Amino acid sequence: MDPGHSILELGDLATLLLVPMTVSLLDEVLWDRTLMLLAAAVSASSLVGLWQYAHGYSDLQHRLRGLATHYMTFSGWTLIVVLLLIGDMVFHHDRRRLLWSIPAVLISVLALTLSFTRNAWVGLAAGLALLAAIWKPKALLVYPVLVAALLVLLPRPVVNRVFSIVDLRQPANYDRLCMVVSGEEMIQDHPFFGMGLGMVQRRYPVYRRDDAPRWEVPHLHSNVLQIAAERGLFGLAAYLSILITFFVFTWRALRHREDPAFPALAGCFLAVFGITVAGLFEYNWGDTEVWILTLFCLAVPFALHRETE
Repeated sequence: MDPGHSILELGDLATLLLVPMTVSLLDEVLWDRTLMLLAAAVSASSLVGLWQYAHGYSDLQHRLRGLATHYMTFSGWTLIVVLLLIGDMVFHHDRRRLLWSIPAVLISVLALTLSFTRNAWVGLAAGLALLAAIWKPKALLVYPVLVAALLVLLPRPVVNRVFSIVDLRQPANYDRLCMVVSGEEMIQDHPFFGMGLGMVQRRYPVYRRDDAPRWEVPHLHSNVLQIAAERGLFGLAAYLSILITFFVFTWRALRHREDPAFPALAGCFLAVFGITVAGLFEYNWGDTEVWILTLFCLAVPFALHRETE
């Protein structure tokens, strides 16, 4: 709709070069170093977030964000790193790594829980459910007990936030339902190539439902909906093809338990699955910090599994 505006956003395509760079350069030594650095970074960010929570960032109007500039960025980035570390914790044969991975996961999960970010909670739950399916399906029987314990131990505002996930009358939930209707109308009007980069935010007031809680939104709070409205069905097909290629390749690679790269592959599988599920309720594909780490995880299996073939 406005090529002059949309063309300025094409510079983000250069970020996709991270994928071939990772495939070309990453090996097991660099993977281990990277994972340790990510563990240190997520621990530092989460500790800052916990300090923020203790000093007033403890409600929906003031939410902890760690070292990030926004709580959504913090939660998305933290979610990916936590699932990477959980994969390493469960499947790596060197148990000495638990000395730094377990503290990082515990600190980060606590900060993520206190962040009030529901899409990240859903993504973490999905990743842990997938972990049980890969590792020990019987572990799923323990999950309800853990959830019940958390609901007893967590602060009441956090528990209320958990239950709000299924409350369609909750303003933020209803707002997202309104965005779905508006997004569908955008797609119907511009089905193949979309309205153009940056146009969803500009044109949302035109498509907004009369009873929608907000007049303006930065995006449609869903990767699938935002990409389809902004880039059209061809763009959505490209996005889905990336994910399908990753999941098919990695799932086949995970059949080789003897592969030294198995812990890395499992962690990336969990991380991409978790952030993708979270992306059904938040446009995390458009958050640069989260997107960069997602692209890295998408590329890792193609770099490491190739070495063992």
